[in-house]
Amino acid sequence: MNKKPFLLNFRKEVPLFDSDEALEEDKYSESMQMSVLTSGDLNWNTVYRRRPTSCYTASHRIKGGYTASGKWRGSRLSKGRRDRRVGR
Repeated sequence: MNKKPFLLNFRKEVPLFDSDEALEEDKYSESMQMSVLTSGDLNWNTVYRRRPTSCYTASHRIKGGYTASGKWRGSRLSKGRRDRRVGR
């Protein structure tokens, strides 16, 4: 029996990642009124990002019933909430 750990059989060499070369800086273009990469292309992360919306979930009653341990739990009121996440 081999004493070497099993996962070492699948080990591969991983190339190093140089973050300075891979990341492109973006700047704001006054003429296009958008963020543009240094290569002149649009920065699509800023184009497709939606602004937060304000969504209100009304209060409602959660019905009662038996719990997993067999005890009775009465109905209760869930308070209303405002949700400010993107795309809600």
